[in-house]
Amino acid sequence: MSADLKFEFKVDLKPIHYKSYQCRMAKISNELKLRQYLVLAHQIQETISEGKAKDLGQVTGWLGMTYTRIKQITNLLLLCPKIQEEILLINSDKILQITERKIRDITKEIDWQKQIILWNNLV
Repeated sequence: MSADLKFEFKVDLKPIHYKSYQCRMAKISNELKLRQYLVLAHQIQETISEGKAKDLGQVTGWLGMTYTRIKQITNLLLLCPKIQEEILLINSDKILQITERKIRDITKEIDWQKQIILWNNLV
């Protein structure tokens, strides 16, 4: 065998026009922070359930966040589906003013009916 062996083939490369990173991040950063955290919580849960990460500790290393902070974010998954749906889909002025910190007490309540009452009082 010769070391001068070459393989040639024609490749039709076309330029791809992606929007800049800053443009994409500007759209994301305009989203409600609470909504961003809830989506992140679902992504973390999916990553762990699919076996791509073994636990929250591994995810904290990937994201460069503390374990406590990741736990606070993933606790948003303890909200009843109705509240999660409102956070994800509704853009009312009252919801836009709600922070993740204000939601923490609601996530500590295990009864979804009581969660909805607390949520309605907050909104």
